[in-house]
Amino acid sequence: MKQLKIAYFNQLGRKELDQAKAKFEQKNSDVEVKLIGTGYDDAFEKLADGEADLVIADERDEKKDFEKENLAQVGVMAVLPKGSYQNGIQMVDKSDLSDMTCFIVAKPEEEVAELHLLKDLYQVNSPFIASNSVEEAALLVASGSGYFLMNEIAANLIKNDSLQKLFLTDNGKPMRQTIVAFYAKADPAAKQFSDILQKEY
Repeated sequence: MKQLKIAYFNQLGRKELDQAKAKFEQKNSDVEVKLIGTGYDDAFEKLADGEADLVIADERDEKKDFEKENLAQVGVMAVLPKGSYQNGIQMVDKSDLSDMTCFIVAKPEEEVAELHLLKDLYQVNSPFIASNSVEEAALLVASGSGYFLMNEIAANLIKNDSLQKLFLTDNGKPMRQTIVAFYAKADPAAKQFSDILQKEY
């Protein structure tokens, strides 16, 4: 049986990928979709080494070696201690968070990539502390010590009454994250999967 190997950045959330996998396998009974959750840089290493046919990740720096297809644009959310802002407020500007600690949700080997995203690309001016997982970051934030950032799809999967989730803005303009499918070479099966996945977002 043919395998379609898809490496995805593990902070994007997996629900849409699982739904696309089920639909793809229904249409292609001779192909098994293998989903590989991984860190950001590791996903592209797998694509370059031929260990993955497709990468699903947010767009950051230019990836000239790969073809790409935009799948969705989603909001970036700040996850804060509950009660940080009054009910009814839906957005917070990144400049208002600069005195709070921002937790980098990353395993040690992924910290550099995530710090680059937050500091250089999002230009967040908060002090940073690493946290190994979303669960750990959520506990730290719930206790009142800082905040962390996630896209709205992943943020909506966090069920914790001690947290408050607000859309992040930059000078009042909503910050967005583009979710992209990257290919090393155009593969009909990979293209079909990304077309199905695009409809799930």
